[in-house]
Amino acid sequence: MLIDLHVHSHHTRGCTLSPRDAVRRAREAGLDGVAFTDLNTLDGLEEIRAAGAAEGLLALCGLEVATDHGHYLCFFPDPARVPAPPQVFGSATPWPVREVLAKIRELGGVAVAAHPYDKSVERPSGDFIFTLDGLSAIEGQNSRHKGPANDLAIEAADHMNLPCVGASGAHLAEEIGKAATLFRDEVRTEADVVAQLKAGTVFSVAIGVTPTGEGGRDRGPDRGGRNDLRDHGSRGGGHGRRGGGGRVGGGGRGRDR
Repeated sequence: MLIDLHVHSHHTRGCTLSPRDAVRRAREAGLDGVAFTDLNTLDGLEEIRAAGAAEGLLALCGLEVATDHGHYLCFFPDPARVPAPPQVFGSATPWPVREVLAKIRELGGVAVAAHPYDKSVERPSGDFIFTLDGLSAIEGQNSRHKGPANDLAIEAADHMNLPCVGASGAHLAEEIGKAATLFRDEVRTEADVVAQLKAGTVFSVAIGVTPTGEGGRDRGPDRGGRNDLRDHGSRGGGHGRRGGGGRVGGGGRGRDR
């Protein structure tokens, strides 16, 4: 299943995208689902559920947490049972990343380092992620960030023996569908997302990327489709292979974390 794991809605400050418009765009883009990760809030849960039901597409709810060292995508088995972030992490911000990761584990959730080398955010994590325990994956493909930011994230996943995920990081409908995460097994709920991230059975996908050969030379037009992505997905130190229809990245071995 292909799911965009990082999409914002109007519940994130500065974003005007409605959950239903985002879900509709994800369906039009050929995705199997979309996960909303609004910044520091789970307030959109009911609206997200309604949007998924209205558009006939899997719509999941997580959140993106801003800490003193970077942003982290957080997913919980049952987001409806998770208190508001200030109740979980405290009222004083920025929240200390080690405490955030510990609290997420206590609640049975998982954390993914989001665009760790994005210098446009305040207090990016950068190489600090190498000192952290409790990460389940690294966002190795974020379609809003090009070149070095994604490359460094993939290399970090390689060194940390963690899988990569892919996502759009979308704030606009047209950004959805340019990157996603390939899940090996069926996903029906947030609990399935948590289980597969813990198991490492996920792969990052850059959709619509023209494959290149050695030396970065164009190998010709990208004629593959989603079936090619499924057939060519591989794991291997965070980098993965390039297959028709997109760029698939793995990272680390499938094991519990």
